[in-house]
Amino acid sequence: MKKTKKDIYIEAIHTLFERKGGESLKMDEIAEKIGVTKMTLYNNFKDKETLLEEVLSFRCRRYFSFMSPLAGEKLNAVSMLIKVMEFQEQNPMPHSASFYRTFRNTYPEIYDRHLEHLKNIMASFIKDNIDQGVREGIYRDDFDKDAIITYVMGTMNDMFTGWISGVKDNLNLNLTHRQFINYHIRGVANEKGLKILEEELAKQG
Repeated sequence: MKKTKKDIYIEAIHTLFERKGGESLKMDEIAEKIGVTKMTLYNNFKDKETLLEEVLSFRCRRYFSFMSPLAGEKLNAVSMLIKVMEFQEQNPMPHSASFYRTFRNTYPEIYDRHLEHLKNIMASFIKDNIDQGVREGIYRDDFDKDAIITYVMGTMNDMFTGWISGVKDNLNLNLTHRQFINYHIRGVANEKGLKILEEELAKQG
């Protein structure tokens, strides 16, 4: 799909915020830095809060864009999570805690809505993956699915918020994510699923 001018503006503003943070930038400064007039900016975004919402929405769509093509590959549940690990390695999470810190400290309502949206997407993905694995006979069915999802989401939230706050500055989110997915699969997979996991990991060398 061809990008609209608004899409191009959002991408440019997102890049600007990653570098500078959005806390101290006024609308006229944003317009100047991305090379448009202030009027053009207001024609596309009625105010700064709307602009911030759309930038966060763009970031979310971009990060989870890998899910759409994967759905058409007819992967089993284990292979799907391996693809998630591969995507994480190929698209490492930028070390831009300040990007989210800006929103949390300056626009807490926008940040909270965005974080809740992210959590809902991830919880839905985990649930669907578990259901798929059980149907395929490669995941066990003797555990409480809701409890697992609650635990996973709580752990991810703790890591993410700690990274943003600076408590976990030295945390390598990409490596941690890979290790956690490996751990998760080994916890829910049966013997058949573990065999698939080992075969997938062997392909990666």
